[in-house]
Amino acid sequence: MAGRSAALNSRAVAPAALLLCSAFSLPAADSAIVKPPDGAWLPGTSVQIIAKGESAKLLLDGNPIEAEQPFPGVHAVTAELLPGTHSLRLESPAGVSEISFHSGGEPPSDASEQYADHPPSQIACTHCHGLSRRGRFRFSGGCQSCHPKEPFIKTHSHEPHELASCGMCHDAHGSAAAQLLRLPKEQACKQCHN
Repeated sequence: MAGRSAALNSRAVAPAALLLCSAFSLPAADSAIVKPPDGAWLPGTSVQIIAKGESAKLLLDGNPIEAEQPFPGVHAVTAELLPGTHSLRLESPAGVSEISFHSGGEPPSDASEQYADHPPSQIACTHCHGLSRRGRFRFSGGCQSCHPKEPFIKTHSHEPHELASCGMCHDAHGSAAAQLLRLPKEQACKQCHN
């Protein structure tokens, strides 16, 4: 009976994981700064900025910046900055978001861990995202379009079809945690496993 209940459990986990995170998504808010995160320390001075907001305006250190709009309401720009602490503000009819981050050089004492940017700034948003037939922004790529399956299968205890929901544990836009984890490994596993 224990074997049967474990089999039923594992079959229930996969669909739940796929429903919870079948896509790497932007924050649910109507207006949000997606990247970089607040308080991040980015070791380089080339900084990728991604924000979400209809009719939004981005201000970097108080100055407006022009961003591409690869999709409606999505703003993306790679900015070349001087080393130091910077402020980023997003103003839209849905509200105002403001963060600060540090780029280049030594981080200030209150900075979070070093932030690993993902994907590299030369990869366009359209490599992983697209529009649905209804015109909705969505994840359309697959991690395996850049990362071969074999190394992941060796380091994960899941079947390949379960690895399709990478975003449940990993942050596709970057993280200060090892392996781009959203949570510490023990907590990440407990999202589905008791």
